Amino acid sequence: MKKNEVRLTSAEIANIWNTYIYDSMVESVITHFKLTAEDEEVRMLLEEGLKVVQNHLQSLEQLFSEEGIAKPDGFPVDQHVNRQAPKLFSDTFYLEYLNQMSQFKITSHATSIVMASRDDIHQLYKQFSEDAIQLNKRVRTVMKNQGIYIRPPYMSYPKQVDYVEKQSFLTGWLGRRRPLLAIEAAYLVMNSINNEIAKATLIGFAQVARDPEIRSFFLRGQKVCSEIMTSIFEVLQEDNIPASMTWDTVVNESTVAPYSERLMLFLVNSLSGLGIGVYGQAMALSLRRDVAALYASFIAKAGAYAEDGVNLMIERGWLEQPPHFLDRERLVVESK
Repeated sequence: MKKNEVRLTSAEIANIWNTYIYDSMVESVITHFKLTAEDEEVRMLLEEGLKVVQNHLQSLEQLFSEEGIAKPDGFPVDQHVNRQAPKLFSDTFYLEYLNQMSQFKITSHATSIVMASRDDIHQLYKQFSEDAIQLNKRVRTVMKNQGIYIRPPYMSYPKQVDYVEKQSFLTGWLGRRRPLLAIEAAYLVMNSINNEIAKATLIGFAQVARDPEIRSFFLRGQKVCSEIMTSIFEVLQEDNIPASMTWDTVVNESTVAPYSERLMLFLVNSLSGLGIGVYGQAMALSLRRDVAALYASFIAKAGAYAEDGVNLMIERGWLEQPPHFLDRERLVVESK
């Protein structure tokens, strides 16, 4: 059977569409990073990351053409990047962005592999996943060599097998709280780091945004990140677990936007969506009730913020509609 005799499923269409939109955004973001990077090692990694997303975009464009699917507009570099804009973020931020971006791509491509029905789509995302893994490995190596890689906290090795005997294992609001589980602490630290990166992004974008409503939205997001980080720090402090470092210093003094406001708003909305996903995973794995409740509050805050961000894009005609099933009721009405 020829490759294209089997139609793509709705899941496959959704995944290739989302991958294209996200990678086109990443291409624009990294393009300005590469133009302004000062560290040669960082610039080489940015070039590698740029080559990876460009190869992925080319593969997806070919697939859209073969299947007769409309290619998304995405975020073309020429329309969304100001190549003359000064450096907004430090090289340290560039490395952390590459680290976080490649981590997200590893997990998202793995999901696309699981959801793939056609062999060629399975193989496509297998290759995408391998590319992301290799990029992440090289980025982490450079970060470790430069002394800026933040490891999860260390703990004593378990020396014996134990079983839970009391229901107090689940409590957390009243009385003495049990120490955090390793997985609970790991997710708290990871979410602290994620919010620090998001906060630095929002500080920089608020600094260069010209639309007052969008600037206010970015400043509000900065406050949300700070509140979440404070809540996480308080839980970690109870067990004397160190929180991650602050990233405020990675934002330079430039007030010239390197990107279109549409791209900046979409990137921030993407960070909100990713945050909600990670909070959900952490909530499912947190057995202490107060920690699970904390994540529920984070999801509520991030969800409300993300919704407002989507509304801002819709109001400005910036939200590209994802693939969707036909509205049969509307077709019936329009046919009368």
